[in-house]
Amino acid sequence: MKRDEAIHQLRASRKEFQDTINGLSEEDLKRAKAVDKWALKELMGIIAAWDEELVRVLQTFTMPGESQYTYTISERNNFAAWNEEQIAARRERSLSQVMSEFEIARRDLIQVVEGLTDPVLNRRRMTSWGKPATGFELVAMQIERDRLYAEQVQSYRKKIERWARARHKLTEKRKTKK
Repeated sequence: MKRDEAIHQLRASRKEFQDTINGLSEEDLKRAKAVDKWALKELMGIIAAWDEELVRVLQTFTMPGESQYTYTISERNNFAAWNEEQIAARRERSLSQVMSEFEIARRDLIQVVEGLTDPVLNRRRMTSWGKPATGFELVAMQIERDRLYAEQVQSYRKKIERWARARHKLTEKRKTKK
């Protein structure tokens, strides 16, 4: 992968995700357990948090020596505790605030990647979760995250459509009984 391709894929995967949430109501975006155990608002907060974390990690790639962090993200339970911390930190934010953060975090990530060269992005550095990775591997991880969550949102949209059909059918049934 080259830097320009990474940037293109970051934009494309984000568009895929955004296309899946376009047209959903605020109620749909806030509905608990829409995707796994999260509301879509919470999911967007997690994605934004990972974009922000990758910005911090990638910025260390230009520094001499090994990357050092004043914190560690636990890999235990597939990062579940860290994700829950990110949700809790955003719980009181409005949907529009979370959506804004979601957009700004990706813009910032793309700007950082634009400022790095291919050789820098090919460096293998320690991450804040204690595993070495190249910048390109980190970007690919985030692209995959967007695409995975876009698929999950598509499944949620299908559920919403089934619920609407079932409600309509029930309403029609009640009308014919009257």
